[in-house]
Amino acid sequence: MFHPSALFLLVICSFLVSVTSVERAASLTKVSIYYESLCPDSIDFIRDELFPNYEALKDRIFIDFVPYGKASQSKSSNGEWLFRCQHGSPECRGNKYQACALAQKKGQDANVNFVSCVMSSADPSDSEEIRNCAVSNGFDWQVISLCYQGDRGNELLAQYGTRTHSLNPKLRFVPTIIYDDVFDQTLQNESLYYFVKAVCSKLSQPLPNICRKN
Repeated sequence: MFHPSALFLLVICSFLVSVTSVERAASLTKVSIYYESLCPDSIDFIRDELFPNYEALKDRIFIDFVPYGKASQSKSSNGEWLFRCQHGSPECRGNKYQACALAQKKGQDANVNFVSCVMSSADPSDSEEIRNCAVSNGFDWQVISLCYQGDRGNELLAQYGTRTHSLNPKLRFVPTIIYDDVFDQTLQNESLYYFVKAVCSKLSQPLPNICRKN
């Protein structure tokens, strides 16, 4: 049985850890990436800008993946979600698989590594490529597969669609990168080729070492 003072200290410590976690989350710069699984520009950004620089920036940013892009969605007469994607049904498949994987909430490192792996593969819409990337990064493929095949996958993709269609201004280019929920055209343009510079411009002191090199 806990001594009252020991129990009190445990409660205080738990509270302090919780407060620290909240404060840390609030201090991170949110980077929302609105992208498509088969979009060449999305592939280039994630493969050439996000992934190579992520390790040096990860302690200061929160990555928010939104796999949907210039798709559209509607419901059939029987209430099923229907999606049309810019690069055809294979892209819808790739988007939905990624949505199902991200729903496992494996953490930012796992998410970035998984998405980067898929987007750097020979075919980001191929289930075998996606499975390999999922398993190698600690995701449960059976859960992803069941999600994709069932209603859950459609609901997740529709939620990303709602977010994307609610953007102000409307999404006009894929990928669109938004910082702290506010679109800035200058930062958007810069992010595509100078991601580190764009991120560093949003950070407070002290800056990560990589910011001093760019």
